Amino acid sequence: MTTNVQAFFEAYRDAFRALDGAAVARCYAEPSGISQDGVYTHWANRGAVQANMDALCQLYRERGLADVAFELRQVVPLGGHALFADVHWRIDWAGDDTGAKAPWHFGTAYHLMRTPEGWQVLLCTAYDEAALFQA
Repeated sequence: MTTNVQAFFEAYRDAFRALDGAAVARCYAEPSGISQDGVYTHWANRGAVQANMDALCQLYRERGLADVAFELRQVVPLGGHALFADVHWRIDWAGDDTGAKAPWHFGTAYHLMRTPEGWQVLLCTAYDEAALFQA
């Protein structure tokens, strides 16, 4: 199971590397949602997810995304068709060598479910990244 989860997050990472909001959105189930800063946002369909991911990719593009890397910190099976994954992310930014654009490090948790398309995000819990957007 962990191998399939690793492959899922590699595809998810690659969609962000490509700054392709549609590809990121295809990693999400319909419906799905995100929990961040104590607020739950429900996405009733893939279009709603894509609108969010297009905006996030645009922010990353404007900031100068150079690379995205991840490490699976924990995977907890939840029966045969669901799991919980805790992921450490690193985002590197293009720019000068002054350290003005230090890499972002943050954790995000995902409740994945197995669908006919493979693993997809049912709920993303962005528990560690909100402060980065304030910097």
